[in-house]
Amino acid sequence: MLDLPLEYALVEFKGNKFSGKIVPELLDLADRGIVRFVDIVFIQKEKDGYTRTIELNDIDQASYEMFVPIGKHVTSLFTEQDLAIAAGKLPKNSAAVLFLWENLWVSNVRKAILGVGGSLIERGQIPPEVVKEFKQELAAEKKKKPAAKKTAAKKKPAAKKKSSAKK
Repeated sequence: MLDLPLEYALVEFKGNKFSGKIVPELLDLADRGIVRFVDIVFIQKEKDGYTRTIELNDIDQASYEMFVPIGKHVTSLFTEQDLAIAAGKLPKNSAAVLFLWENLWVSNVRKAILGVGGSLIERGQIPPEVVKEFKQELAAEKKKKPAAKKTAAKKKPAAKKKSSAKK
């Protein structure tokens, strides 16, 4: 385990509660072998700024049972410093979950790349905000360019073919 690149996400929820409504989607990703959740931590930030973190293994039994298929893969890898940094990004009176996962889908792609003598040079993600900004810039450029005038091509009279056959 942990021989694939790890990714993380911090997901904020308004209000200071978790509903569990995203759990089915998380389970689906794990069940289909797309990801393996390595660490999951819940973070709650009170109105006064007090922050509390809860590891998956420390939640109540009923809530834990929603995560059992995920929880069997979970180990505690986030450090106290990681959790403090994540909590510092949250507004007061909010809740968040911090996920750490392996992308299992990468395994077969990596084998194929290595099998043909290839090697991964770089891998990254482009944040959605950057993609949105790029799309807006493209749309603005498109509006600035004058529309190309459509002119009907003048038809040239068809050239008369010379017959090479003798009559």
